[in-house]
Amino acid sequence: MTDSDALQSLKTEPAGYFTTAINILTSPTEAFDELNQRPTKLFPLALITISTMIVMFWYFSIVDFDWYIDDSLSGANLNEEQLEAGREAMQSMSQSTFKMFGVFGGAVGVLVIYLLQSGYLSMASALAGDRYKFRHWFSLVLWAGLPSLLSVIGMAVNIALSPNGQLSAYDLNPLTLANLGMQSDIGSLTRFMNSLDLTMIWSITLVVMAYKHWLGASISKTLAIVLAPYLLIFGILAYFAVT
Repeated sequence: MTDSDALQSLKTEPAGYFTTAINILTSPTEAFDELNQRPTKLFPLALITISTMIVMFWYFSIVDFDWYIDDSLSGANLNEEQLEAGREAMQSMSQSTFKMFGVFGGAVGVLVIYLLQSGYLSMASALAGDRYKFRHWFSLVLWAGLPSLLSVIGMAVNIALSPNGQLSAYDLNPLTLANLGMQSDIGSLTRFMNSLDLTMIWSITLVVMAYKHWLGASISKTLAIVLAPYLLIFGILAYFAVT
C-alpha cells in the first residue's frame, strides 16, 4: 500500500458519533465530509428528540398550571367573553394532558420540521441533477440541528431557577431573539421574535455551509436555494405580526 493509499484509507475511516458532533460545532467542513460518506441519522435524531422530550416533561411537571393558563391567554387578542371561553377550555384539560402534548408534540414538531427541510433540499438537489439524495440531506439537517441542544440546556437552567413554577412558555428559551432584548410594543411582533433563536440561525448557517461545500455552488446560489423557504415562512409570519 502506498502512502497515498494509506492516507486515503485514513480519510475514509469513520469519525465516530461524538467526533462528528464536536466537528459540526467546531470544524463543520470535517463533519460535512464525514456525512458525505456516511450520512448517519439515529444519533443526532435521538439526542435532539429525547433531550427535548425530557425538558418539556420537566417544564409541564413543575409549572403552576392555573398561572400557565392565564399567562398563555394574556397575550391573545381576545375579548373578555373569548378569554373566559378559552380559560374554561384549557381548564377542562388536565395538567397531565398538557404534559403529554408538550412532550410528544414538541418531539413530533421537531421531526416534521427536519423532514420538510430535508424533502425541500432533496427536491432542489434532484432538480439540479446532483448525486445527493434525501438520506444525505436528512442526515445533514439532523446533525446541523445539534446547536439546538444549547437552547435545551438554557431551558433546563430556566426551569431550575423557577421553583415557584411561574415560568412563561415565552420565557422558557433564553436564546430567542425576544428574550435577548429584541422586543416590541406590538405584542404579536414580540411573539414572532420569540419564534426565532440564535441556535436556529446557527443551524441554518451550517446547512448553507454544507450545501456550498458539497455542491461547490456560488454563495449567491446557495443562499437563494437554502434560505428561500425560511424567507417565505418568516416573511409571512412577520407580515401578520405587524398587521
